[in-house]
Amino acid sequence: MAAFWIGIGLVLCGVFLRQYAVRTLDEYFSVAVSVDASDRVVSSGPYRWVRHPSYTGGLGTLIGTGVATGNWLSLGLVTVAGLVAYGYRIRVEERVLREQLGDSREQLGDSYDAYATQTPYRLVPGLW
Repeated sequence: MAAFWIGIGLVLCGVFLRQYAVRTLDEYFSVAVSVDASDRVVSSGPYRWVRHPSYTGGLGTLIGTGVATGNWLSLGLVTVAGLVAYGYRIRVEERVLREQLGDSREQLGDSYDAYATQTPYRLVPGLW
């Protein structure tokens, strides 16, 4: 029974973190991976600690679901699937953020490189 409530707590924390990240990005948030010339790097809110806090929240929600089921095989599967999916998405997104985009390269690409140096962790502070 304790695992269920711990899992529910992780799900709620994950949803909260994801929503906090999306609200921090505000008009810069998009489901599709794209860069517009008016985009800028956001380094406030949860972006101070990791570069992809929305994905951290999503992964926390998946892990919480696995814990809540009380089935360790399910927990392992959702964790591995989440890491693979978010790992791929992060590689794609970071490549797009860094690639040459004409005039927007100076506005975003160089800023993102500096941000990535300042905030080295993608999902979990001190780990990855």
